[in-house]
Amino acid sequence: MLDEKDLQAIAQLIDAKLDQKLAQQKVEIMHEVGALIEVDVIPRFNLLADGQKLIQEKMLPAEARDETEERLDVLEAVVKRHSREIENLKKAQ
Repeated sequence: MLDEKDLQAIAQLIDAKLDQKLAQQKVEIMHEVGALIEVDVIPRFNLLADGQKLIQEKMLPAEARDETEERLDVLEAVVKRHSREIENLKKAQ
């Protein structure tokens, strides 16, 4: 019959085997996660980066935006002035 020392030795062997099995599973899982990232996640990030690059290329630089805003302000003022002049001309008829 098994005594307490034998049972402890068996428990230690089981623990060692379990630890080894868990370590092996951890390595396998990490390889699978790495493969998933390489196959699925990285290409998606690359697509996002390409889309962002296209957006940045199409955006006006800050200087051009400032110039465009200034031109719009001038055009808006001219349209308002012309609208008033047209109204005055209509009233004068």
